[in-house]
Amino acid sequence: MRSSKSRKVAFLAVFTAFSAAFLYLASVLPTGQLGFLGLASLFGIAAVVEYGIPGGLMVFAGTVIVGLILVPSKSLVLIYALFFGYYPILKSLAERSKRRVLEWAVKLAVFNGAAAVIVFLLHETLFNFEFLRGSVPALFAFLNVVFILFDIGVSRVIAVYMARLYPKMHRGW
Repeated sequence: MRSSKSRKVAFLAVFTAFSAAFLYLASVLPTGQLGFLGLASLFGIAAVVEYGIPGGLMVFAGTVIVGLILVPSKSLVLIYALFFGYYPILKSLAERSKRRVLEWAVKLAVFNGAAAVIVFLLHETLFNFEFLRGSVPALFAFLNVVFILFDIGVSRVIAVYMARLYPKMHRGW
């Protein structure tokens, strides 16, 4: 999408506002927090598709700043900042590789590093799930399965987005 600078800023501001709104919903609704965090990251994906890595960085930074100001649960903003927010940028960069093994190695390494930081900082909250209580390997196995499913789902959302908005150009992202 080629457009003027003011149109670009307006779109990125709207993407940021929607991402922040989903962060807020994750904070105030008792269930579905990870789902809302995932939905918040979809606007970063749209920013990367439409305006490249710089657009994705602007939505990420803007959402974190607005989230820190407005969202009651700072731990959810932290999870967004440590994983969901920059994930569209990471995914775009990793999937430029022609080697699927390298692509997945990068994505899984970054995810597990972020997950380790999140677990270290928020271990009390995460271990509220009874089936994960006291078992860090079980927690990481569970998180990796969820991550892989999330990545596959995001790839499908991107494919639909591209096919609907750019049917003649659609050949992946």
